[in-house]
Amino acid sequence: MNVIVFGATGATGRLIVDAALSAGHSVTAFVREPGRLQVQHPRLRSIVGDAMISSSVDAAIPGHDAVICALGTMPEAKADLARRQASVPVCSVGTQNIIAAMRISGCRRILVLSSASVGDSYADGTFGAAFIVRKMLGQIMADKELQEAAVSTSDFDWTILRPVRLNDAPAKGTVKSGAHLRWNVFSSATRADVADYLVQSLADSSTFGNTITLRN
Repeated sequence: MNVIVFGATGATGRLIVDAALSAGHSVTAFVREPGRLQVQHPRLRSIVGDAMISSSVDAAIPGHDAVICALGTMPEAKADLARRQASVPVCSVGTQNIIAAMRISGCRRILVLSSASVGDSYADGTFGAAFIVRKMLGQIMADKELQEAAVSTSDFDWTILRPVRLNDAPAKGTVKSGAHLRWNVFSSATRADVADYLVQSLADSSTFGNTITLRN
């Protein structure tokens, strides 16, 4: 499958690129800063662009079988702290641009990395977990609500993944998943496991039109 990854240089996006290559896919990394990719592979190429600019996205989508959207506003690696954009609606605007470009190109498959506490997963957080997340990351979660609304009301073959708090621990090899998976403030998931699950879902039609919470 020929896949394009938005947010490819983010902490999770980099692992998604690795997982997709390991699974045998051809990968296009959509990046603002090509020097940050730091991955070389015969089946990997990069396109320099900005997801916030519609014409940039329009030019990137054609020729791909699937889109993976791992856009984010809160880089967590220490080297990336200066790139935080907490008040910029990167997720919603970028995803709306992706959806518009998909309509033009005819690409129908999209997977979006969202977050637990968004949408109906709010009610699945126990002991006030979702309230705490919203209190700490209000603007970011509001942006993801708009992002999910744009995706879930489209007529594409979409899947929305809602991982709990992500960490950089080694992959455990398994991840729990479900439309109404319970979670709390102590729940976590490794980025590597989430990346593997996302890539495994690419061709899984049972995930079409579903929102899935993930945790280890």
